Amino acid sequence: PSIVQTVTSKEEFLTAYTPYQAEISQGVLQSIFEYQTMICELTGMDVSNASLYDGASAAGEAAMMCIDRKRTHVYAADTAHPDVLATLKTYCWGRDIPFHIIPQRDGLVDLEALKALPVDDTACFYFQQPNFYGLIERAEDIVSLTHAAGAKAVMGANPIALGLMKTPGECGADIAVGEGQPLGMPLSFGGPYLGFMATRKAMTRLLPGRIVGETQDAKGRRAYVLTLQARE
Repeated sequence: PSIVQTVTSKEEFLTAYTPYQAEISQGVLQSIFEYQTMICELTGMDVSNASLYDGASAAGEAAMMCIDRKRTHVYAADTAHPDVLATLKTYCWGRDIPFHIIPQRDGLVDLEALKALPVDDTACFYFQQPNFYGLIERAEDIVSLTHAAGAKAVMGANPIALGLMKTPGECGADIAVGEGQPLGMPLSFGGPYLGFMATRKAMTRLLPGRIVGETQDAKGRRAYVLTLQARE
């Protein structure tokens, strides 16, 4: 039916407009699904959510994913972006969670200081690759030392750099986050910014926000839906 036709009843309205509503809905869901797929391919992770406000808040949300009843201390690298560190500190302050900074040595994370992470109450360690100074961190060593303390490794990544460098998944990180604005979206009226987040399958239900999944409708056609809505 023509989208400009005149309708006089509810039944005529549904007949005329429902197909267009379904097409728009599926189109938005498909675009999010494809975005999630791209982020998983870039980061080497199993699952991505439908993005967050910006890269700094993505880091804060990732740290909160790692908190449990026993592990309540968040650590971050001094070599990370100062704005991200400030956001992490604010997230922790809001939930009364102790926040600590691991010092640097020659512009890189001090691995000797990282070895001293408490094994009983450390929830996670956040670092960036490349770091704030543009240097390449020893990511695999950092992740290994973090896991040795029983904590989760949260790796902040530049999506453009991931085209050449080892992905967070290849480095063994548990959560990958970052700012998606370097992908080329123009800034308009102060935005948009884009915080991407991806993680291992085991942590899927801890992801904040929404996840779009692919399924089939009653007629066997490909369809996209919001999945795991219990998190909402």
